[in-house]
Amino acid sequence: MATGVNVVKLAGNLFRSKISLFQQWAEVNMPLKSKEKIKDLLQEQIENAKRSKLAEKMKTAKGFYTLEMAPPSSSEEMAKLKEDLKLFQEFMKSGCYKHLTVKQAWLLFLISTEIGLWFFLGETIGKFHIVGYQV
Repeated sequence: MATGVNVVKLAGNLFRSKISLFQQWAEVNMPLKSKEKIKDLLQEQIENAKRSKLAEKMKTAKGFYTLEMAPPSSSEEMAKLKEDLKLFQEFMKSGCYKHLTVKQAWLLFLISTEIGLWFFLGETIGKFHIVGYQV
């Protein structure tokens, strides 16, 4: 029985908060009110949004994705990348791939497949659709 009373109180509070929000917007949208009141209300709502838990999570996520998605920044990383590309070119030109064991070839195939799938997953996330871009 106590939980039913709590639900009724909670619903009443929610209803009152919606009415007060509606009253705020009604006051702002009156034709005689100044633009300053609109600006103040919007600024207050922006500040509330900045203090929300979602905003904190987005800031944390932004820190991670800017670090992880950034191109190599140091000259050491770029030099190592160029060195690895030269090694791959030599490997393909010399025909050393003909001497791989089945286990080594299978491992290279799985790694290449994983890289390709991560690329396609990133493309899907980037365009927000599985097929096609919104134009």
